[in-house]
Amino acid sequence: MLTRALLISPILLLAACSSHFSGHSDTARPQVHYARDNSKMVTVNAVPATGNQCVDNFNFLRQAGDERYQDFSRQYITVGNGYTFLNRNKNIMDNDARRIYTMKLDMKLETLCSRVNYAGYQVIQQKIKELHGI
Repeated sequence: MLTRALLISPILLLAACSSHFSGHSDTARPQVHYARDNSKMVTVNAVPATGNQCVDNFNFLRQAGDERYQDFSRQYITVGNGYTFLNRNKNIMDNDARRIYTMKLDMKLETLCSRVNYAGYQVIQQKIKELHGI
């Protein structure tokens, strides 16, 4: 509770300091202008991007606490093990077999990354629904 209060206090302070009051308006309410797309405003616990969108999507699911993360992670490890097997044996494999196995691994990885991306989208949709009652 104290940690949440410490994280919210600077945001409220910044929002209060950036409020613009219009002289005498008909509504007599202050106009608050929020900075949009400004990640520099709250940088305390920002997770750095890796440069790999698939890995970033995995990290997002993990940070969001999504229950699907563990299953997706196991699948990712399985695909990674496939690439390890391929790299270890590529020089002794038949060209066609190597090419087919590589295509299958690539398809599995792309499909998995798409599923993880969509799961992240679903997390955001849920967060938006939570804001609906405010």
